[in-house]
Amino acid sequence: MTIKDVEERTGLSRSNVRFYEKEKLVEPSRNESNGYRDYSENDVENIKKIAYLRTLGISIEDIRSIISGKVTLQETLEKQNEVLKSQITDLNKAKLMCEKMLDEESISYEKLQIEQYVTELQDYWKDNQTVFKLDSVSFLYIWGSMLTWITITVLCLIIGALSYSKLPIEIPVQWSKGVATSLVNKNWIFICPVSCIIIRYLLKPFIYAKLQMNNYYGDIITEYLTNYMCFIVLSVEIFSILFTFGVVKNIVVLLFVDTVVFIGLLVVGLTKMDLRGKEIL
Repeated sequence: MTIKDVEERTGLSRSNVRFYEKEKLVEPSRNESNGYRDYSENDVENIKKIAYLRTLGISIEDIRSIISGKVTLQETLEKQNEVLKSQITDLNKAKLMCEKMLDEESISYEKLQIEQYVTELQDYWKDNQTVFKLDSVSFLYIWGSMLTWITITVLCLIIGALSYSKLPIEIPVQWSKGVATSLVNKNWIFICPVSCIIIRYLLKPFIYAKLQMNNYYGDIITEYLTNYMCFIVLSVEIFSILFTFGVVKNIVVLLFVDTVVFIGLLVVGLTKMDLRGKEIL
């Protein structure tokens, strides 16, 4: 079967199927005559199984362990069942608290008295430590948001468009000790926004897989690193333009500052999250 046949048989999108392949969860054979992937009935069944387990909240790494025989499906389901029970318990508690508060004839932020609803305040904070951990890295959400990526990509495009007519036919893309060592056509300037798109939609899943993070902040870090690389692309574009006009000569300083700022923010955020968790514990 072709990828189109698999889409029809499973009801899943091509990107989902390709992702499972990239994660080595499904490895279809190759058609010797044309080199295309040739999916078997077994491949289709495996794809459906993987997709179904994902809907239960089971991570890619756990599914890989099941397929490789490191753990059994029953063991994984038992573990996931406990996770879901905990989540349901937390949600039910929150629901009951909301209902209790709504039972009041008149409730407002000004009149809210926490001790009226929570007997042991310290225990309550401890039970909700995940919320506080996420609060402590809220800036990572900002830097790792889709809006930030769109902003960086649009800036790359706008800067390229505004500077294009003023640039010489060839612009530098490699530098050494303040001297251009490699020149390309100035159309290269539009490679930068394209690079941001490639990083977001092709490289991002690869980064997440390599990090192998299945906890609640794995996605945040992946998004953060993705946008960091896009920011580097923007910095290189700006430097190339400034270098062409003789404004700056050394890119090392620029990239060093970028790295210090972004990695510094990441370390601070994760440290704060870890310390906040220890304080609550």
